[in-house]
Amino acid sequence: MILPTYNLIKIKDIKNGALILESGGLRAILEISGLNFSLLSEKEQGIVISQFKSFLDGLDFSVEIMVLSRLENINDYLKILHLRLEDEKDPLIKFQLEEYISFLEDYLENHQIMEKIFLVVVPYDPLEISFGPLKRFQQKEIPEEPLKMKLEQLETRVAYVSQALANIGLTVKRLEDKELIELLFETFNPNLKWGQIPRPIIEKLAEIQ
Repeated sequence: MILPTYNLIKIKDIKNGALILESGGLRAILEISGLNFSLLSEKEQGIVISQFKSFLDGLDFSVEIMVLSRLENINDYLKILHLRLEDEKDPLIKFQLEEYISFLEDYLENHQIMEKIFLVVVPYDPLEISFGPLKRFQQKEIPEEPLKMKLEQLETRVAYVSQALANIGLTVKRLEDKELIELLFETFNPNLKWGQIPRPIIEKLAEIQ
């Protein structure tokens, strides 16, 4: 029997800015701004490398770094340009805007504009006892941590990662419930342009989760 694709997604729920896995583990996702490393001076590059090394050395848990490439959606940007064109009174600026809009529209007919999204996945998994006198007990016999306690542990890790990356000069944004839903939807529908999903769909999914 062929199972539906969604059976491969081991996510039970989305709550409090965390993905709740079927295993009981939690995942928080941080969106990180890009850094043009090549534009930095040699000294600045050395500082960034040193700070990133310190960040990795200070971890006592694993993290996952993801880079996603998605079709950029610049329709809203084009709408803003058209509105600006309608209001512009200066003939020279109006002409330049028309040329710029025409260039963008012609370019988009034959090219795809891609956006890179940088994400850091911060995990917290239930305690697994694989040594000592408790090893003989089955996992199901070990009391499960309450969700509140697991969320607190996850928050501690998120705070550490966020601060360490901010020290490097990166902007860190924690994805909340609706943003997590949108990320998953777009990840499994890669033909959509980033941000193209109608907001009512995300709102509806957030209501039924």
